[in-house]
Amino acid sequence: MADDYLGSGGRLEGGPADALVAAGYRYESAAGPRLADGLSTSDLAHAVALAEAGAIPDDQARALLAGLLELDAIPGAEFPWDPAIGDAFNSREHQLKQRVGTEAAGWLSAGRPRREAFRVALRLVARDAARDLHDACIDLAGALVDLAARHASDLAADYTYLQPAQPTRLGHIVLAHAYPVLRDAQRLRAIHAALDLSVAGAGGSAGSRWPLDRDRLAELLGAAGVVPHVKDAMWQWDPYASLLSAAAITAAHQSQLAQDLEILASQEFAIATLADEHSRASALMPQKKNPYALAVVRATAGTAAGDLAGALTALHTGSARTDHFHVLNTVVPRALDEVVASTRLMAAVVAGLELDASRAAEGARRGFITAADLADVLAQEAGLDYRTAHHVVGRAVKVLVDQGLDESALTPEVLAEAAMASDGIALHVDAALIASALDPEAAADTRLQRGSSAPGETEAMAAACGEEVAGAREWGREAAGRAAAAHAALRALAREMSGSQAGS
Repeated sequence: MADDYLGSGGRLEGGPADALVAAGYRYESAAGPRLADGLSTSDLAHAVALAEAGAIPDDQARALLAGLLELDAIPGAEFPWDPAIGDAFNSREHQLKQRVGTEAAGWLSAGRPRREAFRVALRLVARDAARDLHDACIDLAGALVDLAARHASDLAADYTYLQPAQPTRLGHIVLAHAYPVLRDAQRLRAIHAALDLSVAGAGGSAGSRWPLDRDRLAELLGAAGVVPHVKDAMWQWDPYASLLSAAAITAAHQSQLAQDLEILASQEFAIATLADEHSRASALMPQKKNPYALAVVRATAGTAAGDLAGALTALHTGSARTDHFHVLNTVVPRALDEVVASTRLMAAVVAGLELDASRAAEGARRGFITAADLADVLAQEAGLDYRTAHHVVGRAVKVLVDQGLDESALTPEVLAEAAMASDGIALHVDAALIASALDPEAAADTRLQRGSSAPGETEAMAAACGEEVAGAREWGREAAGRAAAAHAALRALAREMSGSQAGS
């Protein structure tokens, strides 16, 4: 098949070396299945644009479009990719020649270098992947909002450094994870907009003398517009780095959530229970219910971070080089597939999660968790400055902990002794004031700030997040609808222009 290798019969003689096939074309051909639909769409749009402009003889245009429609009907996973003749472009060109002959197939390269097919394909695949990840994020955010709303008034302990920090509401804790996911979705919508600009019709690097209308190509591809500068269109990489970055950030947010859930699902905490379908039994220890789905999420986050680092490293090259696209053509589709799958898994995990509100409340009633509130009250009601109040309460807590006692032993006498020992202050505090300050329910409800655990705040935030989720879902449906309509319209037009019913 040496004649099907791009170098044969031109500047180069013969086929590629076995070592080049093994190290280069095999790697590039492996991206073929995932880029197949994009490559086919790119080819069809280019052929239609040339035919509409009268740049191809009518009979050759019909034959070319008919052959491309035949290739379009072959699923990417079943296409006969052959790295021995080059990359995915060569495999498609070889199969096209077999169907329509060399003359008709040869028109496909008029005004377009091989890289344009890949650039357009990667653009389309990345754009749709950004939307898919966005929609998966919104499913996760929706599940978190629903879970938070169900537990909006349930008492719980907030933790920092795995130490009890303040009493709060269980729904408030859950909702804190929804906001980062919504920001992930916002980033992905912005990246989708950048990727929704067409790079087709750029020619070599300065344009083409062929009558290719870039705006018409954008329309055929279902893009919102064009990248203005043709050389930038062919070689820009930053939208893909942004997408990989957004995927890595998205996965990292989920990894943190997964880590928190794994801790809460431990027997020591026993607050969270994963559905059996998201767990795995131990092969050795029959009593174990391992939260396996959470390990999958964390592993995916690690891989996504590595993919971003690898892509950025490959980008340390001059402009107008193929080094980084050799990487991006493969890494971007795979990385996004993995993070989309992981995000969908995390959404399912949250949707199937059970939280034990009574167990969560237990954590808010021990460990001197209201000590900070007592310091606040002493500063507000007992005439101490806050730092002194903090010092007095801290000393009192230490004394009780050293004696093996809990907060129920924190009496006016204990505080008075601590105040005298630490700062030489005669402190007189009413027992009722101390009891009120140490009540975790009261502490959680006396927060003053918007967005705090105060009554109604979690419910209000959950409602606002729910509205954002609904709007984002509508955006996703509209974006998917536009892409699907353009995809179908291009193929219908190609069938009409070819006089063929292929692919119908």
